[in-house]
Formats: sequence, structure tokens, C-alpha cells
Amino acid sequence: MQLKIYNTLSRQKELFVPLMEDPKYHGPKKTTVGLYSCWPTVYRDPHIGNMRAYLCRDILCNTLEKIMGYPLRNVMNMTDVGHLTSDADEGEDKMEKWAKRDNMTVWELADKYIASFKRYLKLLNIDEYEIICRATEHIQEQITMIQQLEKKWYTYIIPDDGVYMDTSKIKDYGYLAKLDIAGLQQGARIENENKKNKTDFGLRKFSPVNEHRQMEWDSPWGKGFPGRHIECSAMATKYLGEQFDIHTGGVDHISVHHVNEIAQSECALGTHPRVKYWMHNQFLNLWGKKQSKSEGGLVTVDELIKKWFHPLDFRYLCMTAHYRSFLEFNEDLLQTAKNSRNNLIKKMQKLFDQHAKIIIDFDSMPYEQIKETITSKYVGDALEDIMNALMDDLNMPQVLAIINQSLNSLDKVEEVDMNDLFVALHWLEKNLLKIWLFDRIGQEVKEIKIPAKIQKLAEQRLEAKQAKDYARSDELRKEILELWREVKDTKEWYELMKM
Repeated sequence: MQLKIYNTLSRQKELFVPLMEDPKYHGPKKTTVGLYSCWPTVYRDPHIGNMRAYLCRDILCNTLEKIMGYPLRNVMNMTDVGHLTSDADEGEDKMEKWAKRDNMTVWELADKYIASFKRYLKLLNIDEYEIICRATEHIQEQITMIQQLEKKWYTYIIPDDGVYMDTSKIKDYGYLAKLDIAGLQQGARIENENKKNKTDFGLRKFSPVNEHRQMEWDSPWGKGFPGRHIECSAMATKYLGEQFDIHTGGVDHISVHHVNEIAQSECALGTHPRVKYWMHNQFLNLWGKKQSKSEGGLVTVDELIKKWFHPLDFRYLCMTAHYRSFLEFNEDLLQTAKNSRNNLIKKMQKLFDQHAKIIIDFDSMPYEQIKETITSKYVGDALEDIMNALMDDLNMPQVLAIINQSLNSLDKVEEVDMNDLFVALHWLEKNLLKIWLFDRIGQEVKEIKIPAKIQKLAEQRLEAKQAKDYARSDELRKEILELWREVKDTKEWYELMKM
């Protein structure tokens, strides 16, 4: 079984050969597959476009680690330090701006929205990354990398502004995005007339004179704060080394952030290529438009829940589009995904009721081992087709199509070992799908006993609401959501519903 992934570097599908198995790699010995993922600045709740990106990463991570059996070291940054709002290193600081709006410190703001992000991961059944590193906890690593660049004469200083990267000294600057440097129009990428070159970018910004920032640190160049790109290079190096296997991100990162990340990393460390495979997911289109924080009207997972959708309905919807394709989103499409997911669960319930097989736990096995336990030709062939689709650049729409087709064709097959079928589907659910395919099996759906903890939280929420403490009421509602219950208010009381 060989995985092919689309590499943005080459603009084509390539056979995945990790550095630990690559005879051309001559760096320090690798014992794990290294993966790094970018995360946006944590100044508000992540929207569903953000979460689509991490659902795509979850499929990738599960494929590598649980299905193929590779030891995986996956790292995600948390941009909890304020940067300026544009790629031109200008504008307002998002963290400072939104902290004032929410009447809290930037540190409190970061803690609040990091917790929100982790809660969304849990609601969407996305495995939390092994290492989640905060930019503010790695300031010295960032300073060290800038010093490395300075010693090699890649930097210059703009007084009262910051330390900048001189991109004219980089022979192949922009190779990831295949930039036409000569063709860039002045102002199309930067507006700072003090920069030497159109594509130069800030490594570190100086604190404004006579103005106190909540997030600023001393450095050899004076008091200041990091540029927009340096944190990823510094933290990826600390946790994954000078070279690693896969870097993921949205397509909007290709032309600026990832280009600059490559430039500063390879110049500072003297390595090329810095990353072997670059994987980028396409945007989510909200009612025909890219979902963007700058556009306003963002949709979050909590907003979906308020409309009586399960978070895993959105997970299912994301799997109906290839990660390199636009994902169209509206409530009708989400309702279709909800119906499809529920139909799959109902099929499993019906099969279980008819055959009542005991599912043997083979979930921890990679594919090469699980296929040896399958004796049914029909199930084995279907599972192999599913794996072939997955190995073809993570083609999840095809995976779902094969699963549905295989289940719909069961009555046309003379003999199927149902235990093999349950084993295969249970293995796929636990290691890849994670949509609660077996949620209702063996349960009595009509009468669900509400745990005492949830009941108590619901009563506390009602008291807070009656006292008009709406902030506390919202907090308690989110706690209940994390326990997979939804509170539906009635005229005088409330109802607790299983999500």
C-alpha cells in the first residue's frame, strides 16, 4: 500500500516516501514522520472554514499513523501574539484590537480562544495534535533564528520600524508559489516605501515610541514583537528539526506566508528543501463566497449546533469534497450531509439488529494487519477499494461512495461474512471516518437517561438565565455541548436533547 499526495512544490501527485525511509536524505536520523500545521491568530472563535482545514489534516494524520502505521510527530502552532493585519506588515494588531473589544488582556484573549479551538476539535472528533506550541512561549527561538540570518547578511533594519529580510539575496525566493518577482507591481504586495525590495518582509517589529504594547519583549534590537512568519520557522525547527516531511496549510498561505517561511528557514539553517511535501487545502465557500474573517458574518460550529445540526454532520460534509477542491456550504447541503450520515447509522443499526454479531476489537491494527483478518472476499475487496481511494491523495468522496455502494449492494451478494463486515466498518469508523457510525447500536434510543452531571449543569444554566446572567448561561450551555447534549429552552423550563 503506497500513498500518493499532491505536492504543491512540484504541482503533481508524488509517492510519499518519508525522510526516515528516503535514501537521498543525509541529515540527522529520523524515527518519526514530521508534520507541521499552521494555525491563524487566536483572537476570535474559529469559523467553519478554519475547521475544514483541520478536518483535512485529521484525515491525513489518521491515514499516516493509524492506517499506515507510521510513528507520527505532529506539531501545530498557536499564534497567540499580535501581528499586524496585513501581509504588508502594516495595519492594526488583531490581538490588541480584539482584546479591547472584549474588555480583557491579550493574554486572557489568547487563552479564551485557544480553549475555544480545542473545544471545537473535540466536537468534530479531530485528534488533538501531539504538540501545540504557543508563539509567546518561543520568543527566544525566534530571536535566535533572526540572529542566524543577521550573521549571514540577510537582514537590514528600518529605523522605528523593524528588522527585515532582504529577499534580493535569495536566488530562488518564491519557488513554492512560482512567483514572478520582476512582474510584481509596487504596492500589489507591499506599501512600505522604506523596504529595499517589493517582497521583503518583517522578521521583527519595533514597539512604537511612547506607546505601550501588552505583548512586547526585549531583544538585541530593542523592545518589540515578532513578524508574521518567523514563529512557524522557529517552532517547526525546535520540534521537527532542520528538515521534516510534511507542512500543511490553506491555499492562501502559499504566495506569502509559506514562501517567506521557506526563505527565512532555508537561509538561516542552510538546508534545502526545508520541507519535502507541502500540502494545501482549498477554501470553504459560504453561500458562494470564501469564508473570511475580514468579510464578517462568520459561521462557527456553535452556530451550526444552534440550528440543530450535529458537529459530525459538518465532518461528514467535509468528506464529500476533496481537500484540494472548494467546499460549497449552505444549510441545504449540510442538511443533505446530515441525512446521509443518519442513513448510514440507520443501515448499521438495521444490520446489527438482524445479525447481532460481536465486533472483535481490531481497531489498533494498521491496514496491512487488518486485511489479514478479513476472510470474506466481498468485504476484503471493498476494503481494498476504499484503501486505494484513500491512497490516491486522500480521496474521501470516493471512500464514502464505496462504503455506501457496498452496503446498498449487500442483498445482491450470495454470502457475506457479517462479522468481517462489522470488523471492517468498525475499523474504518475508529481510524478514519469518526462520524459515530456505530453510535446507536446496542442502545435504546427512545429513553435516554440524562447523567446527573449534565442535569446539574442544565439547572445551573436555568438559574443563571432567570437571574439574567446571560454570560454565565452561555458558558454553561457550552459545557453541556461538550458533553454531547443540547439545551432547548421552552416557555417555562428546558429540554435536554442528545446530539
